[in-house]
Amino acid sequence: MGIPDLVFETPLWLALVTVGVAAMEGAVIGRESRTPRYDLVGAFVLAVVLGLAGGIARDVLIGNLPVVAVRTPWYLATVAGVTTLVLLGHRFIPPLTGLWFVVLDALTLGLYTAVATGYALQAGVSVVGALFVGVTAGVIGGVLVALLRGVTPAVLVPGVFYAFIALAGAGAYVAVEPGSPAIAAVACVVLVVALRITAVRWRLGTRPLPLVGDRPGSGPA
Repeated sequence: MGIPDLVFETPLWLALVTVGVAAMEGAVIGRESRTPRYDLVGAFVLAVVLGLAGGIARDVLIGNLPVVAVRTPWYLATVAGVTTLVLLGHRFIPPLTGLWFVVLDALTLGLYTAVATGYALQAGVSVVGALFVGVTAGVIGGVLVALLRGVTPAVLVPGVFYAFIALAGAGAYVAVEPGSPAIAAVACVVLVVALRITAVRWRLGTRPLPLVGDRPGSGPA
């Protein structure tokens, strides 16, 4: 039995689970945020952004229009359903900092990155362009949610290697894709999950850049 191609033969249920996990994080942010406080519409918007922004950005960048998210009702319906579940049953949702969510979040990042990179290559985009599309699809949702909340996006400040992990996954896809697109997708997802769990387990992250002139021995004599 051959390896299924997670990019071009993605089962609908897997695509919806991927969107649902990301949307759940957005809805939880809207439900638990104290500054600012959000209403029903606010929570739904955050869920839409985290759940669908990656796919929308991918389709816009490669000209795959109308975007997949609006060609079928299932994606928006999934976001609406997840938002409703979070708002009504938030007490039964484990903390987003648990290992279970880290794994699901990593799987989501890996799938978004793999699909976007694969679609970009199929559309005739250059390798560098495909890497850009893959990373953008993986991180754009978090960036937009942060901007909507009035905070600096996590990918711009010292913290977890989120963007670098997406880049590593996209790089793995590009490297393996000439031999087998199906194996390339699996390699991307597995690498992203492994790196994400490792980074969280060992608290690995980026460091702040040194300030201009902030060098050892550069102070006043």
